[in-house]
Order: sequence, then structure tokens, then C-alpha cells
Amino acid sequence: MNQSELFARQNLISSRLETAKETLSQYPNVVAVGIGFKETGKKFTDELSLRVFVTRKKDLSALSAKDIIPDEINGIKTDVLNPLVVTNDSDVCGTERRTLAHHRPLKAGIAISTDSDSYGTLGWFGKLDVDDTPVLLTNKHVLYDSTIGTDSRHLPTAQPQVGSPSKCCCCECGSDNVIGESIIGIKDTNPFTSTSVDCAIAKINPEFASNIQLHITNSATDEVLNVSGTGQAVVGQHVRKIGARSGYTRGVVVHIGDIAVAAPQDSGGTDIDVREGQVLIIPEDDETYEVKEGVCKRAFSNSGDSGAVILNEDDEIIALNWGGDRTTNVVGITIASNIANVLQQLSDLGFPISLSVSPSGGDVDRHKATRTRSSAIADPHNVLLLLKEHNPDSLLHHLFDEHHREILALINHARPVMVAWQRHQGPAFVAAIARAAREEHYRIPEEINGVSRTRLLLAMKEALILSGSAALQQDIVRYESAILKSVAQGDTIRALAEKLLAAGLIDHIPTHLSTAIA
Repeated sequence: MNQSELFARQNLISSRLETAKETLSQYPNVVAVGIGFKETGKKFTDELSLRVFVTRKKDLSALSAKDIIPDEINGIKTDVLNPLVVTNDSDVCGTERRTLAHHRPLKAGIAISTDSDSYGTLGWFGKLDVDDTPVLLTNKHVLYDSTIGTDSRHLPTAQPQVGSPSKCCCCECGSDNVIGESIIGIKDTNPFTSTSVDCAIAKINPEFASNIQLHITNSATDEVLNVSGTGQAVVGQHVRKIGARSGYTRGVVVHIGDIAVAAPQDSGGTDIDVREGQVLIIPEDDETYEVKEGVCKRAFSNSGDSGAVILNEDDEIIALNWGGDRTTNVVGITIASNIANVLQQLSDLGFPISLSVSPSGGDVDRHKATRTRSSAIADPHNVLLLLKEHNPDSLLHHLFDEHHREILALINHARPVMVAWQRHQGPAFVAAIARAAREEHYRIPEEINGVSRTRLLLAMKEALILSGSAALQQDIVRYESAILKSVAQGDTIRALAEKLLAAGLIDHIPTHLSTAIA
């Protein structure tokens, strides 16, 4: 089937998924339901089904008739499954592809670490929407640890030492090893969503950020992958990835949606961990990479590939690899976070990012990730930064430099601020402003889901005064009226700039604004 046919087939089942979940929830021991290929004899078929995870699969003779899950629900076949088993590491059958080689300039697909005992993969690059900071994307357990929750400590992010990462601490074996500083890591769910992720971003040091190659490759492969954007995972689509452990591999998506994982060491003490919104991938039939779990079996990934991005045939990122099960099937199963959920949770916690794209035509020449003032003007995602830069003596410039990092930290860590931001549609308004900057005919709404901009600002004022520093509290009280007047109205980017000018927050509107953004 082609991509559109796969998508249409998946959509048909997706439209019936919630009803099926309600039906299945009435059966004992059902813990998760997704959509994917049915398994028979520990092998994946090409038959699409409702994949039903139970706490423990039992023989039909041990169940009463009322407890047996039907073969079909709403005309869709069911497949009853035991929880997946997360495998921490597997020996390799054949040649080891692991590479810890340093790469200058930086590129994706290489090994990164924060300690001397482990490493993961630099997945891809992007920029923080709020201030254009260049960042790299990987897993939380690569930059922090494996525990559930969020962490925004600023830890050195480095490439491991050449050879074994245990030879010395990767962040102490020379300053050239340290390429950045972690910003935030998120694992499992945040309180406001029902999706699970394992993701992290790190700020890239200026000396490396100014010269990044926007493609994915490493010294273990001749393959080069380019990124055109992000896309949706579809069961049956062919995908690729390059990781620091297994190099270049090819696979097929076999499941999307919720899964159950039996991994006590990775689940905060529970025997079964439900991960929502996941993507499962198995290797292509002719994939040559193999791992050894009792016997040799084909695999799409291995330990050390955590953080690698997974691309479809259109060079779109669909998922972020975080783990795998190499024991329950005749092939290794890779587990990945849906990329849309990764970006949404980063945004929800106050760190919206825009992922980079490779140069057009597959050009792999060096790309200057740090833009000059003139090129920053043409960037539609950073209106506030543009206005700040062109008004160096303005009140906006002072307030931005003085408080924006504290506010982002409070959105992430201070529950009153986090709740106010989420409940009053903060991420949605930020997304609307970004969209207005990209799309000429889009207008910023006065309210979203019944919440007005004024209501959001007032709610954030109260929360920030409650949780913020004395300096932040004083400036909120002092400039509340000006901020409300400038941000609460105006449905275009230029209209917002005019409000900022009238309120005395900026000194002038850049002439480039109307041509580059309006």
C-alpha cells in the first residue's frame, strides 16, 4: 500500500478506537489499547488490529466466558498481548557498529552523554521559539537519568571520550568534549496531558552552534539522512534512523497508541507501566543489524541509540527513540515517543522549540545555525526577539533580559504558575502568535477555548506574583497596565507592535516588520 492508503486504513480504525477502548475497559486486566499489526506465533502479520495489552495473558481455559476478549470489536480484529519488556542492553551478533568518535562540526546521529557510564544519541537540532537559542534534542535519560518526572538542572552535555565512555568522565576529559548544557528533561507524562514521552533539550555552546551540519550521519555509516520537517506515524510505513550504537537501520511501523511495559527498573516501582501515544518499529526483513537475546535476531535499534530521531520516506521526523523490547518477539521491537507529543510537552512546560530542516536538495554543506541580525529579521518565529533587538534601549529589552529565564523556570517548576499557564491556554496563544508570524492571512484570536488574552495575563500576573522573585513582582505591579494594553488586543503581528509602541514598551517599529512578517 502507498502512504495515503495506509493513512486511510489507519484513520478508519482510529475513528472507532475510543468506542473500542470503552468496551475493552470492561474486561479484567486490560491496561492499554493501540492500533497495529496482529502478532501470530511471536511474528508480526500484515493484518491491522486492535492491540490489547493485559497484565498477564492467560490460557482461554483459565477464563470464564464473560472474561474472554472477543476476536472482533466493531468489525476490527483484536490481538491480546502481554506487556512489552524493556531491554537495557543487548550483545551484538556480528560486527559492533558503536561509534563514540567526535564530530566537528556537530551533526545529528553522534554519541552524547553527561556521565562516564553511558551515552545516547544526538537526535536533531532546533531553536527555542522565545529567544532563538540553538538546542539539540534527545532523551531525558540520556541527559539526566531514568526516573519519571521533569528536571531542569543545567548539566554539561558532552561527547563521550574516544574509546570507552568509562575511561574518564566525558565532561572532564577536555573542554572540547563539552558541547552544551541541558535545559530540561521530561519523562512519562506531565499533569496536563495523557501522552508519555522521554525527551530532553540542551543549549548548544556558541562555539559549536555557529557551525552545525544539518544532517544525520556518523563514522559508522556512509548513509546521510536529511530532515524536511515532522510527520505522522502510520502503521505499515517504512522508516529509517541513524544511532550511535547501531548506525543506519531500516524498519517498519507496527503499532501506534498506548502500550503496556513490564519494566520495574524503569517504571517508578510499578510492575506494569502504561505508556500512552507510542510508536513501535521492527526491522525490515532484509535489515542486517542483529542483537543477541538468547538467539540472534534482527533489530532496528539497541542501547545507545536512545534519542535518535526516526524518519519516514518523506524525510519527516515521526518519533524519538527511547527504548526497546528484544525478548518477546522473534525480532527486536523499538519503542519511540510520537514527535508531536514531544514537541507539545516541551511547549506545555514553557520550552516551545522549532525543529531545523536540512538545506534544500539534500545539500549537506555546513549551515550557520547562529543567524546575523539581518537574517534574524526574516525569521517569523521570533517576533519578540526581533522587536527587542531593534529597540536596544527600550523597556521591552530591559524586561526581557531581566525576567524571561525566571518566568520560563517558574512555568516549568512552580505549580501555581504551571497551572495558570496551562488552564488559561498559554501554549495555545504562543502557538497562535507564531502562526500569525508565519501565515499572512491568519489572525490571532481574542480568545481560545473560552479564555481571553486578558484573562490569561491576569491569571499569570497573580501566579507570578505568588511564586516569583521580588524584582519580578515589582516589575509586574509597575508595568501591568502597559502590558495589558499592548498584548490584550491586536489581531496581527504589526498591530501588536503598534500596541507595544503606544504603551511605551518599544521605541519604534522596525521597517522590516511589515515586509518580513506582517
